Amino acid sequence: MELKQINDAFNQYLRPQTYPIAIRMCASESELPEKVRLPLRDMGISISLCHAIAMARRYGWVITIDKTVSCYVPAISLGFVQPPADITDGTFQASIGLWGMTKERAAAAIQEMTKFEYGKYKYAVIAPLDRATFEPHVVMVYASPAQIWVLLSAYLSGQGKGGLDVKLTTGAGCTTYITKAIQTNEAQFALVGTGERLVPHPQDYECGFSIPYNKMEQTVKALEMNYRTGVFRYPIPTFMRFSSQHPPGYAEMRAHLLGEDKK
Repeated sequence: MELKQINDAFNQYLRPQTYPIAIRMCASESELPEKVRLPLRDMGISISLCHAIAMARRYGWVITIDKTVSCYVPAISLGFVQPPADITDGTFQASIGLWGMTKERAAAAIQEMTKFEYGKYKYAVIAPLDRATFEPHVVMVYASPAQIWVLLSAYLSGQGKGGLDVKLTTGAGCTTYITKAIQTNEAQFALVGTGERLVPHPQDYECGFSIPYNKMEQTVKALEMNYRTGVFRYPIPTFMRFSSQHPPGYAEMRAHLLGEDKK
C-alpha cells in the first residue's frame, strides 16, 4: 500500500494533530533518502531519537540518527554501539548515579533491553508519511487514547486477533515502538516516558502506536470497514437521542415563551 493512502486514511479516520511518521532502519549511508538531515552534521547539534521523531512529526522534516545520537538507549537498542563490559555489568552506571540505579539494576536494564544485533544497522531514518520516499519498517502515530483505540481496533480486525499483548515500561519507548515492533512483527503501544517529555515532544494526552509496514494494508482496510459500522469512529460517537435536562424553572419558562401555559 502506498504511503499516501495510509496518510490519507489516518487523516480521515484518526485526525492526528501531528504528522504520522515512517521509520526505516538502514545498514549503510547509500540507503538514506536525498535531502535527509543528520543533526550533528547538518545542524551542529546532537539529539536523541525521540527528539528526531519530534522534528519529523512537528516540523515535517526527513531526519536520520546514527551512533552519535545523544541518548544511550537508542544507541544500544538500535545496535549502533557495542556496550563495553563496565556498562553491561552496570558498574559505570552505578558509578555516575544514573537514574539512582544500583549496579545490579543497571545491569538488568541493559540485559532486558530489546536490542538489534550490533552493527546490523547504522542509521534510523524518520519522515512524515507524505514525505517519505522509502519503504518503512514501521509506521507510527502519536494520538490520544481514543484515537489509538480506533487504530488498535482496526489493527486487530485486520489481523483477525482479539487482543494485543504489550509490555509497559517507565521509559525507553524506542526499544518498543521500533526495535520490538520490527523483531516481533507486531504492533506496539507505548506510554510516553520521561525521556520523550524532556524535549518539546508529546503532550500528556498523547500515546504512541507503531505498526509494521507489512501489516498496514489490512489495518487501513479495517479502518475503512470499521468506520462504516458507525461504532469505531473518531470522534467517538456518543448517544444523544434524549430530551435535555435543565434546572428548575426552565420547563416553565419554555412553556410560557411558547404560550403553552395559557392553554
